[in-house]
Amino acid sequence: MKDYYQILRVRPDASIDEIKQSYRLLAKEYHPDVNKSPDAQEKFCEITEAYDYLINHVKRPVFTRTYESYPHAPQNNEAYEKFVNEARERARRQARMRYEKFKKQHEAFQESGINDIALLFTMFMRLFSLFLFIFLCFTPIVLAFAIHWSGILVLFLTWPFAFGIGWYYHDNRKNYFKPGEFYYSFSRIMNKIKSTHPSAEKCFYCPGKTANSSPYKLELLKLQDIKLNKDSNILRSANYVTRSISIFVPRSQKALVIHTLTVLIKVLCITGCLVFLNFPSLVWRLIAGFAGAAFLSGILLTAFSTRSNISYLYNTGFFIRISIWLTAICLASRFNIDPLRIYTTDAIHFIIAVILMCDCLVMQLINVVLGKSASYPVSYQPPEIIQKFNEGYRAYNDIPLISIMYPVFKWIFG
Repeated sequence: MKDYYQILRVRPDASIDEIKQSYRLLAKEYHPDVNKSPDAQEKFCEITEAYDYLINHVKRPVFTRTYESYPHAPQNNEAYEKFVNEARERARRQARMRYEKFKKQHEAFQESGINDIALLFTMFMRLFSLFLFIFLCFTPIVLAFAIHWSGILVLFLTWPFAFGIGWYYHDNRKNYFKPGEFYYSFSRIMNKIKSTHPSAEKCFYCPGKTANSSPYKLELLKLQDIKLNKDSNILRSANYVTRSISIFVPRSQKALVIHTLTVLIKVLCITGCLVFLNFPSLVWRLIAGFAGAAFLSGILLTAFSTRSNISYLYNTGFFIRISIWLTAICLASRFNIDPLRIYTTDAIHFIIAVILMCDCLVMQLINVVLGKSASYPVSYQPPEIIQKFNEGYRAYNDIPLISIMYPVFKWIFG
């Protein structure tokens, strides 16, 4: 008989919560999409078998590693072996079902492009840390030669940080500049754009076109309840209970190409303004990048008679919040017309912190004043989407950071 407790790496007197927590960690470690070892799938099925077996017996007296000491073992060895074999077979079937479910979720996550964006950000930060390492290592030496020999004492401040970065390099030396595999290669992007399939549906984004390409997946959520948790007399927390749905909007190949180009335009315009625009203020370079991206993508959509795929984000509350925050940023800025320069005062740091943390509060206040109309799209949407908004669904949640960062992310990447 297998030692299921040992397989899940828990004590024989482990509780249900401990078994579940250990299973989640091991399932993540040995998931075949993560662990590339040849026995990963077999190990994944084995720990799932152990989990399913123990979770149905943990409330009974604990069994030990021998058959004789197992309190619920039938007296008939043959009957007991049959019972165990059936339990293992059920566990294997459930393990395969879980594996297929995990695989579908992983593929959906890969197709969303979030993983590729995270990899790009990781590569950028690692490249930046390389320059930071060089700066921390050689700054004391440059100061000693260029200014005064006492500048070498700065190494007591810079070299400990450089040592920490260098240790991180050593631990990740094999895959430092390649933290993972990108899902969207050039060939896969081209295949996705070129692939078509026959359909009788009409494209929502390009009137008169057939929806012969992959649909646009639009996700909405609805707040159902707020649960207050009292961890102690001092600590309290609140959890949102939401219900999410996915709506697939029919889309033609033409609309897919145009939407992909708008994403490219937005990324290039925002990046270009951040790097090349001659504004002293980084905040205003970012604002200029968003304004230019909106203008150029709007021209592209108008020129090809295509509706935007992120127009559901535009609502009355969105425009009110944008107006409030732009006004606050303007009040913390100084403008010079000739030559055109925009400077920000020290108050800009406070304004940015308020925007990130208090946007959700402003969003809730607008919802209280305007009701459903605050989150209702101002542009034409498919009837199914309109129905869901009428039922109280929203495009995103009103919690700190998410209320401002999520719509920005969706606006850029669709």
